[in-house]
Amino acid sequence: MNLRILLRRPRVFLRAYRWPMIFLLLAAAADAASTIPDVRTFGYQVETHPAMRLMMYLLGPMLGCIVGKVIQVVFVIGMACLWRAWCPWILLLCGLGYWAASISNTFRLL
Repeated sequence: MNLRILLRRPRVFLRAYRWPMIFLLLAAAADAASTIPDVRTFGYQVETHPAMRLMMYLLGPMLGCIVGKVIQVVFVIGMACLWRAWCPWILLLCGLGYWAASISNTFRLL
């Protein structure tokens, strides 16, 4: 199971899934960077993810967005680890979702 590998030998996990992980982390960073101005402009209510909204409510838009995004990414990695064969695809798919959210935030599509 990948979760055991991640917890006991994180370098092995990171080496095996380095490209999907890089994609996921870059996309999550882009999403966080594009979310902060929206939250400052419209308030934390614009965020739909419960962890992000709660963290922004408790910690403010900047720190709350970063902490909330870290919670999201840790959860994504943990869930992807449960399905070894699907792990890279889950990481890539969630990365695509983060990129889409970043584009939506940047151009205010929603």
